[in-house]
Amino acid sequence: MTAFRTLGHVNFKVRDFKASVKFYETLGFKAFLELTDEAHVPWIIYLRFDDNLYLELIGGGKDRSPGPEPTGFNHMCITVDDIETAARQLAAAGIPLMHPLSLKTGLDNNRGAWVEDPDGNRIELMEMASNCVQYDAIKAFNAGHGMTSLVRPLKPKG
Repeated sequence: MTAFRTLGHVNFKVRDFKASVKFYETLGFKAFLELTDEAHVPWIIYLRFDDNLYLELIGGGKDRSPGPEPTGFNHMCITVDDIETAARQLAAAGIPLMHPLSLKTGLDNNRGAWVEDPDGNRIELMEMASNCVQYDAIKAFNAGHGMTSLVRPLKPKG
């Protein structure tokens, strides 16, 4: 038994609370708490995804996120039931995909899309396939088989 239960929240330092809250509410998060200073200026805003997982946005950001290359935070993933529906909903809200949506599945058998928040943090949207490698590995792990290791080279030979 471990003392650690689950992921509780992810914190992003943001440049513009209004733009960030609008973006994340489009992705299904709902603002539920803000902490303000004595002048009632927010310095933290919390957005709920479910009762155990939320985003914590803190003000004062100056620059865009450095992107995927530096060590550290790379991206956050949100699962979706239907990737085309999610893409249409984002387009209707004025949030473009980083790359055109493809029918091709990834090396894990899932379909995905990518967006950036107003500060350049990358968000992966993933439509999980019933036969995805993650679900198969979780099933094996729960059956006592330990970690699954699969060969999935980043670049095909040839």
